[in-house]
Amino acid sequence: MTKQVTQMLMGVAALALLAACKPAADKPDAGGDDTAVPTAPAVPEAKADGPAAATTAVSLDGEGLRFIDKNNGKASLLAFGVPRAQAETALANVAGKEDDRSSNAECGAGAMEFTRYDAMTLNFQDGKFVGWFLGNEGGAAAYSTMSGIGIGTTRAKAAESVAIVDLEDSTLGEEFSIGTGENTIGGMFAEPGNAAKIDALFAGANCFAR
Repeated sequence: MTKQVTQMLMGVAALALLAACKPAADKPDAGGDDTAVPTAPAVPEAKADGPAAATTAVSLDGEGLRFIDKNNGKASLLAFGVPRAQAETALANVAGKEDDRSSNAECGAGAMEFTRYDAMTLNFQDGKFVGWFLGNEGGAAAYSTMSGIGIGTTRAKAAESVAIVDLEDSTLGEEFSIGTGENTIGGMFAEPGNAAKIDALFAGANCFAR
């Protein structure tokens, strides 16, 4: 065997040894991780940083919103029908600066404008405060009726202090009203049954498609 042939064979053997020592490439993931749970985006904390936030509470009412002085318990009603600027200023004093303003020209009750403060939305028509809507969002816990009913209250608990009137065949789902007459507070339960929790509360004119 010649010297050149010997050197060639030694080179081939070295290449084979290197190939054997090289780790195998990772196989691509064909189906992904089926057990992975998507992470929900963080819900921003409610502001409630208005200048009167420490001394004033806001109570839900069928006639508007009631502002309660925490020091002496005195209440004043922000009634439906007051100018938009007055309503916005009153709530901003407790809730802080509004999150956004919007409008909808196709509401069942007619064209409306809205100003939202965390979970609370004020509804306006022709420059007047005509309704409010409280959703199941950050900041909802800051609002309740004078009898303590708010978002998350169960049907059974609410029925201890008020009359719950179910609205049969409502297109909004498990809709109900508290009391009867024009100045009622409406709401929606998350599901049927006594253990169901209140998912929304509202009063006055709202932008619902029924």
